[in-house]
Amino acid sequence: DLLYEQDVSGALAGFIGLGAMGGPMALNLRKAGFALLVHDTRREAAAPHLAAGAEWADSPAEIAARCKVVFTCLPSLAVIEQVGLGPAGLIETVQPGTGWFEMSTNSRELLQQLHGAFAPLGAQVLDAPVSGGALGAVRGKLAIWVGGCKETFDRFEPMLKPMGDRSLHVGELGAGLVTKLVHNCASQSIQAAIAEVFSLGVKAGAEPLALWAAIRQGSIGRR
Repeated sequence: DLLYEQDVSGALAGFIGLGAMGGPMALNLRKAGFALLVHDTRREAAAPHLAAGAEWADSPAEIAARCKVVFTCLPSLAVIEQVGLGPAGLIETVQPGTGWFEMSTNSRELLQQLHGAFAPLGAQVLDAPVSGGALGAVRGKLAIWVGGCKETFDRFEPMLKPMGDRSLHVGELGAGLVTKLVHNCASQSIQAAIAEVFSLGVKAGAEPLALWAAIRQGSIGRR
């Protein structure tokens, strides 16, 4: 039985990009009981998915022809554009009513380009970047921030749940990307600040490990 039903319980999902993040995300989708069609430039990357009962597609176009929801997790803007708009790409066979959740770290310009190409065909492009790292992908403990058509998000949200324990619609197309950038900037700023204040403490005479242990017990450290 499927763990997440609603109106997509019998839908065939397509997943393109089975790398360090996409591989375990797609596998968790299959383990949750969803029918799955997968594609990657390396067929060997799909071995665990095929062993779990997924099907192989020879191209993104084959996935678009058979699936009303497509997830992509890809390594670069050039690859995203190729998968969407290139030869044998999704654009060649996409069906009206399809939702494409682009889960890579994308750009606003490319998202708008993809939306402009797919919207006239009745398909919705949504940006859905993730946060949580490779271990979070394996454990299904990811934040998924989605920008784009809210109706499409609501319809296919049950398929996001096996991949991430925090999926949130954050606004119009591109808002997911903005959310991830804000999150990453905050994270990097905090890391830089911690490095600076620890350098200050050590230069002032504190022993590094003792300082770390002590700060962990303060009001901020306990968070």
